Amino acid sequence: MARPKVPLISRRKALEAALEIVDTEGLDALSIRRLGEALKVNGASLYHHFRNKDEILVGVTQLALADVATPRTENENWRIWLPLNAYRTRQALISHPELIPVMLRRAPLGIGLAEVEASVQRLQSEGVPLPMISPLMESLELLAITSALQESGRAGPMEGEDSEIATPSLHAAIEARGMSSEELFQVMASSMISIIESTIQLKETRLAAERLSKA
Repeated sequence: MARPKVPLISRRKALEAALEIVDTEGLDALSIRRLGEALKVNGASLYHHFRNKDEILVGVTQLALADVATPRTENENWRIWLPLNAYRTRQALISHPELIPVMLRRAPLGIGLAEVEASVQRLQSEGVPLPMISPLMESLELLAITSALQESGRAGPMEGEDSEIATPSLHAAIEARGMSSEELFQVMASSMISIIESTIQLKETRLAAERLSKA
């Protein structure tokens, strides 16, 4: 089908409508045709902005993650802004849990590559050793995704009277938990940074010692 010469709808408005469809109807409901219906335009007009559904998913996910950005000033230390970005990723996915499967394909889909590249450069400029950068970023992103998955209820224990009767100790432990999911995320993020930093430093020390012993 031929594309109209002038786009009938802005890309931003199309992405906002697509995000609404994903949130209310689910990921599988999103299509060029369904988005056109929501916007009251012919689906062909959307090809000005998107070649296919994957491009819509990329745009929708980047819209949801708009607050996850590399600092634009020099005032924030990486130990503050990096876990903060992980927290913002978690919050965005809790608000839009249907996007969790999309985030698991973030790299091959090219979602947020510009921000990732900027973050790597910023970490290097702040003196973070290059071998630490990828493990840090990957582990914090994975933590954010799994924490959001748990918070959204998809990975939690089954609820209901029968479940409580069958697992009374588990239910008692959940009721008496001493930390919220958010507090647990923050502790784990902080601990993860320390563990990775120590592990990489220990590994580099061992490699240096091996090189000296062979010299």
